[in-house]
Amino acid sequence: MTMVRLSRFQRFALLAASTAVITGGVLSQGAAFAAPAAGHTAPVTAAGHHDGATQWKKITDAPSGITVQLPGEPQTQQVDDSGVDIRDYVVPTGYGAMGFSVLDGHGPDPARPWDLKGGLKAAVHGYNIIDTTAELTSTDVHDGTTGGDHYLEAKLGGRDGQTGHIRLVDLGQQAIMIMAVGTGDRKGAVDHDYEQVLHSIEVPHHGTAQAEGPATFT
Repeated sequence: MTMVRLSRFQRFALLAASTAVITGGVLSQGAAFAAPAAGHTAPVTAAGHHDGATQWKKITDAPSGITVQLPGEPQTQQVDDSGVDIRDYVVPTGYGAMGFSVLDGHGPDPARPWDLKGGLKAAVHGYNIIDTTAELTSTDVHDGTTGGDHYLEAKLGGRDGQTGHIRLVDLGQQAIMIMAVGTGDRKGAVDHDYEQVLHSIEVPHHGTAQAEGPATFT
């Protein structure tokens, strides 16, 4: 059996690392890679759902009202720096980890769009800092519009067989990032959960069409 190598610290790094660039560099590396205990507990509500052996939960980010279904109870982390509030929700899974981040506020320049390409690069870079043997890379990078919102999406792969997906969506005042990474022998589960999470996203005043134009799984 392939060992799941994602530590608790690393699961948070999957999402928190991306904030250093996606917010235009307003976060320091120390804040982005802070241990979970160093952050604040993010406000969240949850309602249980069952899908086979997995207990799916409807998670609501209370400040934004954004709702996402996740395959379990998430670990949470919150960082607030230079007017940008980042709230991470990460679920350890049998294959690795699945989660999402909500970024709230643009700091000193609310008119500029979110740097989705920078966020993608930072997420991959942050992962590789935590796991120096992974050599995670992004492929099939593409953008589009879903529910009227611009998104950037990519497949993830690593030298040690890790596989995954990432999507970043510019919602205007907020941005949301969805990320899943797991071992290669559980690729089917990673793909399935990622697609289910995409279809579950509900954004107030933006409709529920965040899953339009999903990644192609091969």
